[in-house]
Amino acid sequence: MQKYKAISLFFFIILLTPQPAGAAADYRVEQKDTLWEIALRFQRDLQEIINSNPQIENPDLIFPGEVIIIPDHGKKIAMPKMDQNENKLMRLANEKRRELRLKPLSVDLKLNGAAQKKSLDMMKLQYVSHNSPTYGNPTEMLRNQQISFRTVKENIGAGYKTADEMFDAWMNSAVHRENILNKKATHIGSGYSQGGLHGHYWTIFIVEK
Repeated sequence: MQKYKAISLFFFIILLTPQPAGAAADYRVEQKDTLWEIALRFQRDLQEIINSNPQIENPDLIFPGEVIIIPDHGKKIAMPKMDQNENKLMRLANEKRRELRLKPLSVDLKLNGAAQKKSLDMMKLQYVSHNSPTYGNPTEMLRNQQISFRTVKENIGAGYKTADEMFDAWMNSAVHRENILNKKATHIGSGYSQGGLHGHYWTIFIVEK
């Protein structure tokens, strides 16, 4: 059976409580590093790193050899690892936002975990929908995962073989593009699963905290 491609979205508003962050370290900037990539590497909120480094006048401009202070907020929380497809989706989103002079989105590892579960659920149960038989709608899912947010938007897709293809499809959809470039959004999480009826399943959660 020929695989088809599908994308959809979800938007809802809700108030929840904040979540804790992880452990601390210092980091010396390497070639081609960005603060966003450093935040991803150390599993930190981008804004926390910016706030902890007032010596950086322009967060979009850091130099090799510069020492970045990684904020200390207690014991590091064990979170699911991300594969290159999930990293690529988030990198593409922030590159596009930076290109348009929008604030980059901070990586939220709990959001990543939820997005991974959603993509895997769609693959196993062979559906492409915001209403999961397992987790309910995105609002219910994030609430049950104890993830804090004020607003949540979900983009999903199936059948696209690469992160670039999936991202291009979303950017060619006015509403999906608006989700990714939302000025009030603060955090992002992505999930990818391979297999099933359509071969490739994608999810991103974009939230305002």
